[in-house]
Amino acid sequence: MILWTIQRVEAWQTLQRRGVLLGDMRRVYIHFRPAYQWLMEHLSLRRAPIWAWHAYNAKRKRPDLRCSAHLGRGERGVCVEFDAPDGLVTLSRFDLWHSALNDAFLSEDEQHDIDNPTLEQKQQSWQHLFDLNFSDPAWHGPPDEAWIQATLPCLRSEWVRSYQHFKAR
Repeated sequence: MILWTIQRVEAWQTLQRRGVLLGDMRRVYIHFRPAYQWLMEHLSLRRAPIWAWHAYNAKRKRPDLRCSAHLGRGERGVCVEFDAPDGLVTLSRFDLWHSALNDAFLSEDEQHDIDNPTLEQKQQSWQHLFDLNFSDPAWHGPPDEAWIQATLPCLRSEWVRSYQHFKAR
């Protein structure tokens, strides 16, 4: 599966030196760690995943490096295109992942929203982020316009097809 990951230069150098890049929970914002822990348990991962793009938006698959928020402003990064084995990749909707990051219930639509959900109800609702066709288009937008992200346990240097250095805006 063709994917793109955006990494700091140091991570790119680690991949080149070691031949493999692994996720690192120390780099995860402390407030996001519960969502990452849930994701790791759900996917049976022993460590934080490597994140990549499968479809950056409805118009393009490859990330647009002219956009901000890929890395900190002025930070040097590398956009790596790679071909990962399909069986290692889990796709999910970028917009829906924010429900888990924000510890919020992921409702299909306004009618199915729950006031004061339990942790179990919230975590159960997060299963839907892996359904690329989930939700009422009026509530979460048309599925065919969703930004699709990918998680995988590692990135191997032999999967790399190309790379591009850039400076974040």
